[in-house]
Amino acid sequence: MSEDTVQPNTIVCLEADLFFIPRLEDVIRRQGGTPVIVETPDAFVDAVDRCFPVLALVDLATEGDWAHAITRCKIRPHTSQTPIIAFGSHVDVETLRAARRAGADHAWARSKLMEELPQVVERHLHPPVTYPEGWDAPLSDLARRGVEELNAGEYFEQHELLEQAWMAETRPIREMYQGILQVGVAFLQIQRNNWTGAIKMFRRGLPRLRTLPPVCQGVDITSFRAAAEQIHWELTRSGPKGLQTFDQSRFPQIKLVEPSSSAEFWNSPHDGK
Repeated sequence: MSEDTVQPNTIVCLEADLFFIPRLEDVIRRQGGTPVIVETPDAFVDAVDRCFPVLALVDLATEGDWAHAITRCKIRPHTSQTPIIAFGSHVDVETLRAARRAGADHAWARSKLMEELPQVVERHLHPPVTYPEGWDAPLSDLARRGVEELNAGEYFEQHELLEQAWMAETRPIREMYQGILQVGVAFLQIQRNNWTGAIKMFRRGLPRLRTLPPVCQGVDITSFRAAAEQIHWELTRSGPKGLQTFDQSRFPQIKLVEPSSSAEFWNSPHDGK
């Protein structure tokens, strides 16, 4: 698998059963995803690392140390947020428990996965918007200063300020501050010609922004995230050589939207759910 074949909306599947693979591929493609099928735990870790999948599935009947593979994906910051669903025999309760201990987000009976697979794939390809507590409050002073530094192209300074804002904020909205600062650090790594560091920081920050409301604390999240995602995928496909021709003037700024002029801000649910 090379970088130029990597696509958004990928779902990585650790599956060696030749009869089950077509079912997985068919459902994923029907929902608009791109299936990547691997047959060994080592290949699974490599695929999760390369593809930045929206979901990973692990068949617990696969030979090899799948538990170690799950744990490796979950302990590395740039892959830890990838949802992992393991599945196996409903009577092998201990194996399902071992998958959970290894770090799988869910460990289901194969029959449950088969029954719910279309809905599961759809939910991860097109996750619903969430409204974390604090989403409709004003930006904190520290966060606003961090956004101003990011818009000025001062990516180290924005990290310092947004990290302080993140540490001071106790509500779940703090994830937005962390996501923005990590994307900003990805821009800094591009400036420093560090392709690996940039990709890792994109993959740490972008998932934190994925399900936020279009406008969150007055921040136009949708536009900023879309521009950052485009840069991430272009550099993922090009590899390190892409930094030689990348136009750094394409780094997006964050648009601040006044609540009174944002219909999305006022028309969205305010219950934090």
